[in-house]
Amino acid sequence: MDTALHIVGLVLLFVGCLAALFSLIVGLPGTFIIVGIALLYAWLTDFSTVQWSTLGWLTLLAVIGEGIELAASGAGAAGTRPSWRVTLSALAGALIGGIIGTPILFGIGSLLGALAGAFAGAALAVRSEGGSLDQSVATGFAALKGRLLGFVLKAALAVVMVIVLAVAAF
Repeated sequence: MDTALHIVGLVLLFVGCLAALFSLIVGLPGTFIIVGIALLYAWLTDFSTVQWSTLGWLTLLAVIGEGIELAASGAGAAGTRPSWRVTLSALAGALIGGIIGTPILFGIGSLLGALAGAFAGAALAVRSEGGSLDQSVATGFAALKGRLLGFVLKAALAVVMVIVLAVAAF
């Protein structure tokens, strides 16, 4: 492969990975976008540097990242008040809040909406189960912290994915 063409391909790969990392903030599945970008790069370069084994590891990391985010979101609320209703309400609130918040602040509102939705979903579920206002607020904050922790862990895994891809591409 021509050196100039190889450099252009690496720059485009890097720009695509940066866009995928940013997509995490706006609520898109950036980990799977990284897998898609890696697959496209591998296909365009005839799998000369990025091979199927790398794509398999990236896919595994993407699944783990999404699973961690989901588990941390629900576990935050469940840790304070172990109830399926509270856990599911926190997850549903995060999903609804993320969708509602998407058009706010150029997409960054999706993350803020998901955090607020997790809080609201958990807090409202605790209140509907007869919990006090203090219990509702405490559980809401626990759900918010869990959702934030899940996002941070998923973003860290996405950065690891980019590093794995960069090492394979060079």
